[in-house]
Amino acid sequence: MYAPSLQDFKEVVEADGSFAINKLEVFKGGSPLVVNQPDDDSEVGRALANSCRSVSGVLVDAHIGDKLSEELFLRVERRATSHGKELLEQLQFFHIVASLSFAL
Repeated sequence: MYAPSLQDFKEVVEADGSFAINKLEVFKGGSPLVVNQPDDDSEVGRALANSCRSVSGVLVDAHIGDKLSEELFLRVERRATSHGKELLEQLQFFHIVASLSFAL
């Protein structure tokens, strides 16, 4: 997964030349993990493992096979479970908000 920096975003917009940047800001969002019980470390671990699997599972399966992939994501879940509270506090979405106008 790739999230651009402000500089990356700025370079792409400027290289295109269609827009002028009026204002660029980054806002810190919430946790990407959706859990019903944030105090339940096992739920947090499962949510992180499922999130990782949904993003990269097909590629991991193709690269190392189904059996090793299953073991890998089980290990991710166990490790995440042991750090559940910290993960919810530290994993954050960031959003780039831009005000653009047509370049003249």
